[in-house]
Amino acid sequence: MRILRSLFGAVLVLISTATVALVSADRLAHLAPAPVVRAAQAEPSATGSLPAPAKAAPAPKAAVASIPNGFDTERLHALMRGDPILPGR
Repeated sequence: MRILRSLFGAVLVLISTATVALVSADRLAHLAPAPVVRAAQAEPSATGSLPAPAKAAPAPKAAVASIPNGFDTERLHALMRGDPILPGR
């Protein structure tokens, strides 16, 4: 009886190992092919076939209102530091 138990355990390990090996081999055989990468084409202005466009000056940024929604971060920071509340502007 002892030999049958050992034989059964060995067969179980052998079947498990064979299953893992076959599944791994199948997965490796059916891998997706690597994607084809196309070479990047240069800009026509870089090759000299077209002149480079003139760069426009950046537009000035509009001034943002100091407290657009009524929330004052300076007062919040003052409260968090323990300072007295700053007077309104």
